[in-house]
Amino acid sequence: MRLYLANIESWTFPHRGIETLCEKGFEVGGNWMEPPFRRELEEFCPDVVLYAPHRRVDALALHKEDLLRTPTVLWALYPDYITGWDREKNEHIDGFLESVAVLMPYFKRDLVQSVFTKRLLEERIDGYQFDVCFLGIDLEGIDRCRCENRAPRSQLTVLWQHRWRTDKNLQGALDVIESLAAKHRDVKFIVGRKEDWDEPFWVPQSLKDYYADVATRLNRLGSVQFISPFETQVDFWRFLAQVDIAFSCSYHETFGIAMLEEAAASIACVVPNTVAYPEIHSNAILVPHSQIASAVDRLIQEPQLRAEVAQRCLENARKYDVSATAQKLAEVIAGVGHDQ
Repeated sequence: MRLYLANIESWTFPHRGIETLCEKGFEVGGNWMEPPFRRELEEFCPDVVLYAPHRRVDALALHKEDLLRTPTVLWALYPDYITGWDREKNEHIDGFLESVAVLMPYFKRDLVQSVFTKRLLEERIDGYQFDVCFLGIDLEGIDRCRCENRAPRSQLTVLWQHRWRTDKNLQGALDVIESLAAKHRDVKFIVGRKEDWDEPFWVPQSLKDYYADVATRLNRLGSVQFISPFETQVDFWRFLAQVDIAFSCSYHETFGIAMLEEAAASIACVVPNTVAYPEIHSNAILVPHSQIASAVDRLIQEPQLRAEVAQRCLENARKYDVSATAQKLAEVIAGVGHDQ
């Protein structure tokens, strides 16, 4: 059976998940997959399409005639696009995108990646129930990279690794780092994904102005490092071997792949006690946004607590292997194909 993954990246659905599907007899292609799986929809001629609507300009947008021609399963991985997002309040809008709503009667199955997203969408459209197909991470690959790159270190490292956007609360993260870096001069603080501000929807001028101001102060501290996005997932996993603590300040999170990968690398994690974090990251330190800095501070100062939290995070991450995601998808897709 030929399965097409529309608007699904390997960062979201790792390569090992595709390999698992192939082992189960699927031929897999997708517009955002890495070679050799990157294929255009028209030339791939799929038996079933797994569709994740997205606002990116290079995203594939399906229409009613596409769904009537090819059985299609909705996997709502990017619900902010479907509900709308209030950039002032940093929360989902009480809407449901019309271009997706008109397609709902024609999807063969409706999937989401978390219970949080299930509730979010079911509150906004009547008559539809969404099944949860959790995302997964490549536990085997992360563990291998952790073992291969582990080395003695004399300096603690704290990481913030998210998109530079208002919904991911870049300003809050840099405030946390500035306060802690001034206090702990012997700790390295890393700000990941140094961006080129290519998403204007999420990046108002005020955020750029804030960064221009705070970056000068952070650079003067000498212990704050800005790093560019990693070219591959494996590069990121290798890098995680040098990290001790990771944190998030996000207002917007419906799963949290990066934080889960960090947890799988045995990193002690601090996350907000909102959105999908309590569901997916239940063993991390969960606190209100206002207490994130103090929680990270505790982990820096208390080695035993740091080790305990890292172990808890690792145990939780092990529940989300991508092979289980692939197994669930295989069952859903096989059922759709069988019904035709």
